[in-house]
Amino acid sequence: MKYLIVFVLFISFSASAQKETPLLGVCSLEALQIEPYAKWYKPGYENYQPNTTVIDQLKKLKPEKTAIKIVFGSWCGDSKREVPRMIKTLHAAGCTDKNIQLLGVSSDSEVYKQAPNREEKELNVYRVPTFIVYQNNKEIGRINEYPVESLERDLQKIVSGQPYTPSYRGFPQINNWLAQGLLADENVSPRGLADQIRSNINSESELNSCGYVLMARGNIKEAIAVFRTNVYLYPESSNCFDSLGEAYVKAGLNDNALFCYERAVELDPKNENAIAHVARLKEGK
Repeated sequence: MKYLIVFVLFISFSASAQKETPLLGVCSLEALQIEPYAKWYKPGYENYQPNTTVIDQLKKLKPEKTAIKIVFGSWCGDSKREVPRMIKTLHAAGCTDKNIQLLGVSSDSEVYKQAPNREEKELNVYRVPTFIVYQNNKEIGRINEYPVESLERDLQKIVSGQPYTPSYRGFPQINNWLAQGLLADENVSPRGLADQIRSNINSESELNSCGYVLMARGNIKEAIAVFRTNVYLYPESSNCFDSLGEAYVKAGLNDNALFCYERAVELDPKNENAIAHVARLKEGK
């Protein structure tokens, strides 16, 4: 009986370890068909039925000239739902596997949404999955996390050159600011940035996600600018001040961090993370 128990525990541990191992970096479609990923990939692929009318329209747009880069997290619920559906859609439209590239990123906080060799570095991905559409090696559009209408309809609009605005409409503005060096400018006005981007932001989690991706990349100044902008957008959010406090700690600006964490506690007296940081920062003074 003892040996049986040990064997069962070993199998359970092995299955658990396998389940927790994410797919990272450039990977093949075949990798998704192997357990534990097949558990969500196969039914997701088989059960999705793309709209045949839209697929017929996509087939006429020369899919062989279109390439798709899929940045995803095998640990991410949205990726588990949308990636199999997108691949089924691409196959139905006549897109070959050689024109589909999969790039797995991490959920680890220190390398958040990064691939081992930093293949995602220039892609400016803040949510996963992100489906980036290319023609002639140039990006012509992307679908962020989930489709606006449906995967096949969104894809048809992008490939045909119709007007298309993806979900998380504030992300292009963030990317423009990054390209201009605006977010690294210590004199930048977060209140002014908030006014510019306000109409394109639906929830505090959008810029919060951007800030953490930037922070994991080591772009601390840029992350602070994004978090400060979010504070102006959501001044009553304990979580926004908590995130800004974390960025200030990483920048070594402990007085600023203490102010933010204290404000986070004022807004939410049950914010245990902020409470702990207030105590730690006061102790270090």
